[in-house]
Amino acid sequence: MTAPDVEATPQPLVDVDQERHARFRTSFEAVTDFGRRLLAARLAAAGVLPAPGAVASREEILARLAVAPGYQRLGDALLDLLADAGLLRRQGDGLAVTGRVAESAGFAGDDAVDAAAATLRREHPEVAGYVPLLVACQTQLVEVVRGDRPANEVLFPGGSADLVSAIYRDNVQLDFYNRLCAARVREHVRQFLRRYPRSYVHVMEVGAGTGGTSGPVLDALTDRTERLRYFYTDVGPAFLRLGRQRFGVDRPHLDFARYNVEGAPEDQGFEPGSMDVVLASNVLHATLRISAALRHCHALLKPGGILVINEMTSRLDYNTLTFGLAEGWWRHAEDEPRVPASPLLDVAGWRAALGRAGFVDVRAHAVPGLDAAEQVQTMFVATATGGGGSSR
Repeated sequence: MTAPDVEATPQPLVDVDQERHARFRTSFEAVTDFGRRLLAARLAAAGVLPAPGAVASREEILARLAVAPGYQRLGDALLDLLADAGLLRRQGDGLAVTGRVAESAGFAGDDAVDAAAATLRREHPEVAGYVPLLVACQTQLVEVVRGDRPANEVLFPGGSADLVSAIYRDNVQLDFYNRLCAARVREHVRQFLRRYPRSYVHVMEVGAGTGGTSGPVLDALTDRTERLRYFYTDVGPAFLRLGRQRFGVDRPHLDFARYNVEGAPEDQGFEPGSMDVVLASNVLHATLRISAALRHCHALLKPGGILVINEMTSRLDYNTLTFGLAEGWWRHAEDEPRVPASPLLDVAGWRAALGRAGFVDVRAHAVPGLDAAEQVQTMFVATATGGGGSSR
């Protein structure tokens, strides 16, 4: 049955090709399993894993890996990932390798990895965009976790966002959620402009990044631009440059500005209570404290304005194997409630956090027709109350 705390997706605003989505899920698991086996092969080749028949403690394995400060959480998560996938076996207080590690030994060489990756992309075109990023991250993981190579050089080689952006192209699942965000933003904008026919509507996207969600939202607002101001913001100047190149031409209603959602709006040139919509897609999990980020989002909004959040709500091994290399993935505070071995919140966690931040009428939407255990992502829409005021 569908999760009781996730509502049916608004129809007919957004639909999804159920057969294509089912193929995507099957293919995504094939790519993820390839990544797990590649991880095990590379760790074994580096002498990190115990020899066949031997047992090593978690501490001993991580010491062999020589995990740099900032990557301890990733190291623990990787060992749990391998154990849950049957590549390692929990034995008392220690870990031992299973036969699956020997079966994956061929992936220690780059040629074998490239050949397997090419086959995977050919046989699973629905997730072909996920493969290059996975290969790049896993073939360089040991260097990253030891501090010998910055993660950004792997995720964004030469400053290019191509590896990450490839995930968003022709992706049935991400496309569904981006279109869903676009539909909800468009509907609120439409209602606002109908109610206030002489006013401008103000939309702010925080952590816009590579613009994966920005594109569909901006396209959905094309016929509303005469009375629209859209603030494309991110903490990273490189992402702002990318946004200007991709979206800035012939869009005078766009403003590009640096903004860190972990800081108070009034300290960064934004007036509290000035926004009608705040959009945050796959960004709030990367904050030190989601509670503070939500307070700042609430402070930006006018009473009755909406916050649209698009977030993963279940841990995925693929994300651990790729985005987990970024130190920011693990920077959340120790006392923050998150899904174990991840920076994420589940649906109940988001509902509770939004309520504590002053939001009401919290609605959660996910892919229709899937059981609760099968949902991995959720879009939330929540309404701001009271005055904008200071977020302090």
